[in-house]
Amino acid sequence: MLGAALVLVWLIARPNFASVQFILWVSLITLFLHQFEEWRWPGWFAGMLNIGLFRSDDPTRYPLNPTSAMVVNVVVGWSGYLLAALCWSNALWLGVATLTVSIGNCVFHLVFMPLRLRIPYNPGMATSLFLFLPTVIWFFVEASSQGLMTGGDLLIGIPLGIALNVVGIIGVIELLKRLDTEAFPERMIEPARKRLLDR
Repeated sequence: MLGAALVLVWLIARPNFASVQFILWVSLITLFLHQFEEWRWPGWFAGMLNIGLFRSDDPTRYPLNPTSAMVVNVVVGWSGYLLAALCWSNALWLGVATLTVSIGNCVFHLVFMPLRLRIPYNPGMATSLFLFLPTVIWFFVEASSQGLMTGGDLLIGIPLGIALNVVGIIGVIELLKRLDTEAFPERMIEPARKRLLDR
């Protein structure tokens, strides 16, 4: 939440960004807010994933654990979205890649998990619908209308975004899964257990 606030203040203080670069900074803000919904409030994403998706016998730490969560969210997420905003005109394909990651989140939270878990809400759903989805549309409309996005940006960016979704999320979880690791606090697990198991 603090990261989103700092970037927002910076954008307001420096209102001279090109529109596509501005959108990529907004995209970083949406990522911070999405992660806040998943991990802080309501914050039971870890339990939802380990119980609902992976059917784990030890959802407090397996297969997703605090280490893999940090790598996915901070190393992959923050660095990718930040680089996309910083390098925007020199590497618009990276912007395409990060917005493809946002699309992947929309599909996961708005389609896949509701169908899989049969629950009306999951942490990450609100920001996917109200932040990720509009930002994705805004980016592609703006970049296309200005003639900034080339076929090469799409040919590189979309497969890279898919790879980030698969390798940077699922691959990291698989690589770092272990039973002898730190556990998530119960506040991240128990709400999911009540919604998914006690029904």
